Amino acid sequence: MRRKFSSNFFENALVVIGMLCMVLFLRYSDNVSPEGSHSPRTSEVAGEEKTRPFSGSSEGSVGEEKTPPSSSPAEAAGEEKTHPSSGSAAKILVIETTDIHGYLVDISWGDPDRFQYRLARIAQDVEDARASGEYDDVLLLDGGDIYQGTPVSNMTQGASMRAALDAMDYDAVALGNHEFDWDVTAYGADEDATLPPYEIGEFKGDPDIPVLACDLYDAGSGKRVSFTKDYVMLEKAGRQIAVIGYIPNYRGSIMREKITPYAIKGSLEKLDARVREINEKEQPDATVVLAHEEPWPVADAMDPEQVDLVLGGHSHQIAADVADNGIPYLQGRCYSQGYASAVLVIDSEGNVSVEDIKYTDITEDREALYDNEENAEHLDDTIMDISYTAWSAVWEDMSEVLGYIDTPVLSKYEQGTSSGGNWITGLMLRATRSWGTQIAFYNAGGIRSNFKIPRGETKRPITIYDVYTIAPFGNTLLVYDLTGKELAQQLVNGLKNGNYGDQITGLTFTYTATGDDNMDRRDREYTILSITLDDGTEVDLTDKKKTYRVCTTDYSATLYGSVFAGKEPLYPASEAPVDHEAFVEALREEATENDGYITVDTRPRAIETR
Repeated sequence: MRRKFSSNFFENALVVIGMLCMVLFLRYSDNVSPEGSHSPRTSEVAGEEKTRPFSGSSEGSVGEEKTPPSSSPAEAAGEEKTHPSSGSAAKILVIETTDIHGYLVDISWGDPDRFQYRLARIAQDVEDARASGEYDDVLLLDGGDIYQGTPVSNMTQGASMRAALDAMDYDAVALGNHEFDWDVTAYGADEDATLPPYEIGEFKGDPDIPVLACDLYDAGSGKRVSFTKDYVMLEKAGRQIAVIGYIPNYRGSIMREKITPYAIKGSLEKLDARVREINEKEQPDATVVLAHEEPWPVADAMDPEQVDLVLGGHSHQIAADVADNGIPYLQGRCYSQGYASAVLVIDSEGNVSVEDIKYTDITEDREALYDNEENAEHLDDTIMDISYTAWSAVWEDMSEVLGYIDTPVLSKYEQGTSSGGNWITGLMLRATRSWGTQIAFYNAGGIRSNFKIPRGETKRPITIYDVYTIAPFGNTLLVYDLTGKELAQQLVNGLKNGNYGDQITGLTFTYTATGDDNMDRRDREYTILSITLDDGTEVDLTDKKKTYRVCTTDYSATLYGSVFAGKEPLYPASEAPVDHEAFVEALREEATENDGYITVDTRPRAIETR
């Protein structure tokens, strides 16, 4: 039978009045510490992933737990943090997932016997920790971007994910940018600032898991939105833990119509001030910042006398380290591939330290995630049941085999080529060829899966489910005419910010770039040297008259600064085909023409000249 859980928290917790004056003196006499000297902030730009010391990329297996030096962050800062005494010492395990993107189950290998039940494994690890007796309590948090990404989530409007997070007894979640992809107030959060209700099969509930973002406002009234909380007070092992939510200005990664009603007024300086206000009001025993943002710049900017731990997300990175100012930070990668954790220790005098900060990779042994008798004790029964229910809800429509590939379709970008990008943009051209399209653009960040050839086999089937997994967002395909000059600018835009469309079919181009590959791509300057269409036509880069017909998505076309701004598509957006639906039809057509064979183009499209 399904377990119904709810988060156990107390807002506006009362503190021991006799300690108030002493605490205010101890905690608020210091000035705000300056920002640290770490690398500039990096964001989720077209799915690119950048590394930082003690951080891993989101491609491939980590293969080990990431553990920093054994000294505590307080020792690293040369001081020990003190909070009000609450009796005996408490040892609280903090676990963070982030950027799950609907990955109850990973089906990228195509074979049901090889499906990876990732969230069920994480759930069992959490339950084992709760029952181990090693910790006085467990604090379970998520950094946002929970839903958008796989058919078992998308086609149930996130109900399967809300059911899973409810069953796992999450304490709070951050608001991710992809929570805006649907109606954020219907599926991301409800009016009481908790996860919305869900119903899927026998699983039905209304979670009271708080959704946190302290800096999201209504653009019209200028007031804080009602559907997120600034913070939540959680009682863990008899201690009061403040968890404060923060989002960066990620509006550039959200479709304009979805984010226009809202204003993000966040900055690290304002967050620091808000943390101080909350700490002064609530007098927590420990303070955690939960951000849908890379954690290291947040940790750098906070005062170690105010913040004990920073948890991040958004960039799909691994992070488990300590900032220069002594504040530890974590980030739990993406797609349920693992989780970050740390042990929060509050001693009998109220001193706080953070120990054993690390990332645990659950995909190192993929076979341990398969649904079989050998793995049963490591996969949570309830989450497995939710996974089965979600899978059953979509499988009948999703199981049709469209054809087969003999070359992997991968999102990883190497030597000017992403086979996943070429594959999707090729399907865009096929889907819109009746309009005479010559070129297609897609953003790499929208490619959400890989199709690999199983070991020992020479081909892999492609199902409708696969299509909805690799292109889950339901963007519409728009057709425009661009001049040669505009086409060159579109390529520059894509090089600097992949969201404009850095995946291309229909042309090959050469370019030069200032700086080196270690720089943020947005800080480099690009010069297009040549553009050659697939039919051999050379494009005049300065021509303002001759036009070329291109296909892009409504997401890329409507971003601020797009070359498509002010242009009307050849057909209204309301009549435009939806990407994954159009891709299914294009694949059916191609497979019919080629006896089931589906081509994968691996040619480089962007060639840098040094």
